[in-house]
Amino acid sequence: MIRSVCGDKPKQWDLALPQVEFAYNSVVHSATGKSPFTLVYTSVPKHVVDLVPLPKAPGVSASTEAMAKDILDTKEEVRARLEATGQNNKRAADKKRRLKVFKEGDEVMVFLTKERFPVGTYRKLQPRKYGPFKILQKLNDNAYVVDLPDDMSISHTFNVADIYEYHVDGVLYPDKNSGTSSLEVEETDAGDGYNT
Repeated sequence: MIRSVCGDKPKQWDLALPQVEFAYNSVVHSATGKSPFTLVYTSVPKHVVDLVPLPKAPGVSASTEAMAKDILDTKEEVRARLEATGQNNKRAADKKRRLKVFKEGDEVMVFLTKERFPVGTYRKLQPRKYGPFKILQKLNDNAYVVDLPDDMSISHTFNVADIYEYHVDGVLYPDKNSGTSSLEVEETDAGDGYNT
């Protein structure tokens, strides 16, 4: 891009910045359907060709009311376009989203992010899913209170993204799996100096 703007003098790219900025602000953006110039000034500034003097026609001037109406119309049109873009983005995200709903008493595995481990006890290769634990309370569709042992010393509230269904047959390595009991979690962390 620098070559197309600066030609054979790439070290003078900073001299072309005003033209690049003007071009960017003149381009219509897909989300708003308007150019930045149109959004701010309600019209695109005159280009070189537009600066050629034209004969004056009597009585041709925009009134203040018409200008104010144009501004309000532009704002309303942009608001509608942004809402439509937001809805399209939501639909695209919802296609990939997996709905997980648990009820009280369900057995689940909890995923412990690095931030949940006490400082200095996190190891890259240690298990990150622990359980099974029971759901104690559903706060809403996104948050649940899980019955963790008190010796884990972490918050019992989890986002639904960090909770997984517990399947007894799905355990690959029963004695080393991330589906360990709270006693095994304590033993795993004891080697790291994790005191609960």
